[in-house]
Amino acid sequence: MKNSVVIFGAGAVGRALIARLVAANGLIPVFVEADLQLAQYLNQAGSYSVHLTGPAQEDYNITGYKVLTLKEGKQISKTLADCLFMATAVGGQNLKAVAPVVTLGLKERKKALNILVCENWPYAENVLAEALLGAGCNKESFSCIRCSVERMVRKAENSLDLITESGRVLYADSQTWKGEQPRIEALVFSDNIEAIYARKVYTSNAGGVALAYMGHLSGCQFLYEALEVTGIKENLLELLDVAKQALNKSFGLDRTELEQHVDELITWRFSDRDLADTVARVARNPLRKLGSQERLAGLAHLLGRCDLVTQPVSRVIAAAMHYRNLDDAESVKLGEIIDQKGASAILEDVCGFKRGQMCYKECMEFYENFRKGKVL
Repeated sequence: MKNSVVIFGAGAVGRALIARLVAANGLIPVFVEADLQLAQYLNQAGSYSVHLTGPAQEDYNITGYKVLTLKEGKQISKTLADCLFMATAVGGQNLKAVAPVVTLGLKERKKALNILVCENWPYAENVLAEALLGAGCNKESFSCIRCSVERMVRKAENSLDLITESGRVLYADSQTWKGEQPRIEALVFSDNIEAIYARKVYTSNAGGVALAYMGHLSGCQFLYEALEVTGIKENLLELLDVAKQALNKSFGLDRTELEQHVDELITWRFSDRDLADTVARVARNPLRKLGSQERLAGLAHLLGRCDLVTQPVSRVIAAAMHYRNLDDAESVKLGEIIDQKGASAILEDVCGFKRGQMCYKECMEFYENFRKGKVL
């Protein structure tokens, strides 16, 4: 199995992005999946399709993969001992649970294991690395590689098939990869992964939640519906404009490339009806997404350091504080905190703002306006 890649997580990103890249380059995807039913479905099916939408529309049939469950510890260890590299797509909150399983495989491996950490989670590579060290792994036996997952994926209804964007790549940190880097099309090694990741968080992620939280206030179900609301689109464009300026000023990212990146988000991602990204999916877990290093408050802090206006972001933060969904535990918790301590508790304790900051004042003003029904 030296031509295999072990992928922890057979969900949307694991199957549509990582496995497709692996299979397209003649390697064998080996999934490790905690969901026994999903593992059974994949094994029984023997194949699934990935449908690309956007500028290029193509279909790929993925076959020849293997699926292991957490009950198959010996087989997982054996595969990890021989594989080319490993990747995770389990969700940042589940990374620590991966460590004990990986530890057993590292003991049998003769060379360091490179692990692509493909999570939409701040410093996810550090979370996994610390968990592996805590489980007794030698720090020389592995390297957790920071990645930036640029591609959005959704599941097709009543099927193992997936729908995802064309033209997007997976970025990985070239500085922390140990040994020779594999030549895999659409896996791009970057010497400046921090800048690439910041671009994703402060444009794609921030733009998505801007549409979701403000779209929720306007009764929208899908992001493309929110994009069609004039006031929401105007605020989105303002947010992305200041984000571009901050990314250029703080990370040295090329202005022309930033313009092209943002234009693609507006033209293809947010407006794509095939992807049909929902407000509920993008808005979920609002407490995490309001964190001080996350897509909204993190951008507000960056804009402040760059002496740029924060109003477009403050408006979205205020909308996020009004987000309520009984199926979303964090949304319920958000409401409870505000009911008990007031909106200021979110701005100070979650977003990391100080009362004297301009964005704090803006958020409170917008929050009160939204509470009174002044949505746009």
